[in-house]
Formats: sequence, structure tokens, C-alpha cells
Amino acid sequence: MTGAGKNAVGVADLHVHTTASDGLFSAEEVVSLCERRGICAVAIADHDTLAGVVELVPARASEPGPAGHATSCVSSFHYRGVEIIPAVEINTELDGKEVHILGYFVPIDPGSEFAILLDTLRRFRMDRVRAMVSRLEELGLPVELERVLFFAKGESVGRPHVGQAMVEKGYVSSVKEAFERYLGTGKPAYVPRVHLTPVQAVRSIVRAGGVAVWAHPGTAGCDHLLEELVNNGLDGLECVHPQHSPEDTRRYAALAREYGLIATGGSDFHGPGSAEGGELGEWVVHYSVVTLLKEARVKRGLETAGR
Repeated sequence: MTGAGKNAVGVADLHVHTTASDGLFSAEEVVSLCERRGICAVAIADHDTLAGVVELVPARASEPGPAGHATSCVSSFHYRGVEIIPAVEINTELDGKEVHILGYFVPIDPGSEFAILLDTLRRFRMDRVRAMVSRLEELGLPVELERVLFFAKGESVGRPHVGQAMVEKGYVSSVKEAFERYLGTGKPAYVPRVHLTPVQAVRSIVRAGGVAVWAHPGTAGCDHLLEELVNNGLDGLECVHPQHSPEDTRRYAALAREYGLIATGGSDFHGPGSAEGGELGEWVVHYSVVTLLKEARVKRGLETAGR
């Protein structure tokens, strides 16, 4: 694993966002940037939606599964020379701690049980945004819901888009300031959102035949959850991440070895100037990690088919 890999050969960035959620680049633009920076594989992992992946996915959305069974899970595919790994990031919460779970190789079929779950989570997001817009109006800082949705562009709307609408109105100078003064936890316009628990998210990904990874665990401050998540099917730990110190990276890599988990990593790229994540390709892992994720996917598919 490495924390820097621009123009390196055989590296993967396994945590990237697009305009389908709170990223600033479209999926197409992300691919173009990967081409320029020599990233051979990228996981598009938007919050509660696979819309960014669907923009790029080949017309044949399903492929033969284990023992000849059809599956709505899409394996990785190549788009303009870059390998695209379908993924999603689910924000969960437990005892006031926010825990993010990444799901790789989950179904993209809109009629699947997993897709219906994501649709429900997006509705929770919309309800929360409406409540925040009302709260801002009460504070004398009105923003139009239509402008928030304009900034969202995709299916998954959230606080960063409210922040962008506030910047446009001149209430704050940046989305970061919007969070620090109004939208962050405990701030005047903060509204809690209905969340899954971490175990519920892992179980949902596992049940769907996907590969579950705990995203940037160092930011959650609840390492005690690891054993329970492993017991419920967790496959990996995101060790390389912009918010992890070198000590964090070493510690989570050691925990991954201890529990037999895949040690993954990614930039959590949202776009230049974003308050979240790092630069695309600056936080990467060797391509061999992609191979391990694929092997875990095949194993999960065999387990699912055998039920």
C-alpha cells in the first residue's frame, strides 16, 4: 500500500465520489482524470446510489454467476482503458458515532432488494434536506430547495449541497464554513438523519452478494465494533485514506492481518477544493488488492448460490 501513486503503474483508487452524490466531477470526468494520472482501476463509491456506475456500465448489466446462475451484480468492467469497480458508500450510525461502510460488486438492478434499500436511504436524505432548509429559514438564512437539488445534480442529496446553496446566497464563504457554523453536528441548522446501523449495512451488502469494507475506520473512533462487524460478514478495512495518519494506516493494516481482512485504500476524492477527501490517485493501493476483492466476490457469490 502507498499514500502516493500519481502516474504509478498497477495502482487502484478504491474510494471515489461523483456528481451522483456529493462529488464535483461526473463519472466520465473521473475516468478522464484517472487516464491522465495513470490509475488503472477506480471504484466509484457514491453515497447511497449506484447512479455514477450506471452512467458507465456496459449495456449487458448482468453476467453469468457461479454455477451458471444469472446475477445482477456487475463485475468490474473497462471504460476507456480504466477498470471500473462498482461500489457504494453507506453512512451508518451507532451510539452517536458515524461509521461508513463500502460495498463492492453490489447489484445495480433497480428492482433488487439492495437497490430498493438504497432508494429508501435516499428518501431519508431528502427528508433531512427539507428539514435543514426549513431550519435555515427560521434562522433568517433562506435557501431554495430547488437550488439545493440543482447543486446535487444526481440522486443522492446531502449537506454539502445545502452548503453550496448557502455559499451562492453569500451567507458563508465556503461549504466548509457552512458546516462549521450551521450544518455540522450540534450546529443551529443540523438535523439528524435516519441511519442504518453498521451491522445492518454489512449484512445488507453480504446478503446482496457484495463485498463489505469499513471505510476510513480511524475517523469513527469505535474500533471495538470490528469483531462484531467481522462476525456479520465484513470483508475488509480501508487502511489507506487521507484522514489516516501513518500510524493509523499501520494499525489498521495489522488489524486486517489479525482478522484475515482485505486491507484496502482510496482517496475519498470529491473534487478539487472540496472539504472532504484527498486528491484522486494520491491515496492508492496496489492492483493486487482489486484481485483480492474479486476473489472475495466470487466466494460470496458461491455462498449466496448455495443457500
